[in-house]
Amino acid sequence: MKPSEADEPGSTEYNERLWRRSRNETILRETQPMKQFAGSHRWNNQLGIVNNGAQPAKMTFHQFEDHLAVSDDGNTVNIWDWKKQGRLSRFSNGNPSGSKISDMKFINEDDQAILLTGSSDGVIRVYRNYDSDQNIQLASAWRALTHMIPSNVNSGMVFDWQQVTGRVLVAGDVRVIRVWYAAHETCVMDIPARSGSCVTSLTSDQMTGNLFVAGFGDGAVRVFDTRCRPQESMIRKWKDENDRQWIKSVHMQRGGQRELLSASRNGKVKVWDIRMDKPLHSFQVTRDTLRTASTHEHLPVFAVGTSAHEVKVFNLDGRPLSRLEPYSSFLHQNRGSPISATAFHPHRPLLGCASQGDHHINLFTCEQAEPLHLG
Repeated sequence: MKPSEADEPGSTEYNERLWRRSRNETILRETQPMKQFAGSHRWNNQLGIVNNGAQPAKMTFHQFEDHLAVSDDGNTVNIWDWKKQGRLSRFSNGNPSGSKISDMKFINEDDQAILLTGSSDGVIRVYRNYDSDQNIQLASAWRALTHMIPSNVNSGMVFDWQQVTGRVLVAGDVRVIRVWYAAHETCVMDIPARSGSCVTSLTSDQMTGNLFVAGFGDGAVRVFDTRCRPQESMIRKWKDENDRQWIKSVHMQRGGQRELLSASRNGKVKVWDIRMDKPLHSFQVTRDTLRTASTHEHLPVFAVGTSAHEVKVFNLDGRPLSRLEPYSSFLHQNRGSPISATAFHPHRPLLGCASQGDHHINLFTCEQAEPLHLG
């Protein structure tokens, strides 16, 4: 049987794949030493400012390409080359009026990447060639969540992609966490969320895909194991009855120490070990309302965006590294505007942030000078 062109040495597809693999390995090799200083240096070197032309609501960086996907608070997605600071494409997600894009992820990043978007109407859309206005293709779309429960404060839909299993975990304003096998658009498991509150954030162990963690609107954090029967899959629950605050983010690192961080609306960030009943560390990172939280996939740092127009960067010991105020085009008007989005590059020491009422995305990087004296 004749092998496919991608497996045929010398073919265009084969050579492109070989080049991408080499490029990816180079990026991994170059960024490895950065783990030494990222947790002890300032993050206030401004790399650039991008005018998105619309209010940024969600942002995500590609692991290897210089792509930054930005959605507004409606249904438009912009793809930027963050290095050249030029727009590559702009397209409508097609979700109905009154709904918004509530989550975005790049998948298959080591080869030809695909962009997944999830909107608050419960639909996941899959885009190929997302970086070209001419060639963009809606490869697939399906309703991943049904019977969403309306509420005054809702999370819409949140999802997490497991590259190792090809599965999408989907949750939100429903009473279940749904596991989809993406290639066949088949729901393989419905796991009871075991809560009357909505799921606000999802993260999973990217090494095996067996464990995942969900944050809830009532301040609870639950750990699930997909190897167990759905009714018995919740293996750990953390909830402080005196701290019933909306969880803005839970994130398990892919690399580094593979730390699990949770961040709640009242400014508390906790570092967890899933084997323990109590957090390893707990930090009060802001007295203002915490609007966004992002954890770097490989470097020992996290960032929070506050309601007071501040982005604060900390290392995993809770030590402050930098306090940033994103540029706004009308400083006198927007000085107090809340932060609307933050995102780290998965490998590079690069942080993107944006504030409400402004169209600009600010890019900051870690300086490679003398370390801070954190003593």
